[in-house]
Amino acid sequence: MLKKNADNLDHSFRYEISAKVGAKSLLKCIQCGVCSSGCTVTEYVDLQPHRVVASCLLGLKEEVLSSNAIWTCSLCHRCTERCPKNVDYSFILALLRNLAVKEGKIPKEYSSTVVTIYNNGYVVPYTGGLKDNIDRRRGKMGLPELVPPDLKEIQFIIEETGLGALAKEKEDDK
Repeated sequence: MLKKNADNLDHSFRYEISAKVGAKSLLKCIQCGVCSSGCTVTEYVDLQPHRVVASCLLGLKEEVLSSNAIWTCSLCHRCTERCPKNVDYSFILALLRNLAVKEGKIPKEYSSTVVTIYNNGYVVPYTGGLKDNIDRRRGKMGLPELVPPDLKEIQFIIEETGLGALAKEKEDDK
């Protein structure tokens, strides 16, 4: 385990998160581990839920925002439901994801999905032969034609949430 110098800790990190979370603050966490014991993905993450909270409290911002735990969580809310102190871990995790995105710490799988949605409005491109195949199958099943999304509206939302930089980065890489 790497030793951490106190000068390298972000002492305001816990307060930054708590200010945004409000009454269900991570400052209430007693490290009982109930959140982690009920976690459906705990065996796949590098930091269990109670360890994410502890790391936030300690000011280990870099470690938390770089961890796969914030991206692997399925947001089933089991941790939040079971917490005896009403720490809203699910909300904290969503906040941590947003902070990670702002700092450019987003897994490639997510950034490429954002780019695909930004460029065509769908998670899976709905063009060419794939579109023809989908349309044919929908017709056979008696389903209505897909109404294309308002791409400008989707791009506006992606830009406003700060994810637009990811799309532009990917375009520049091509």
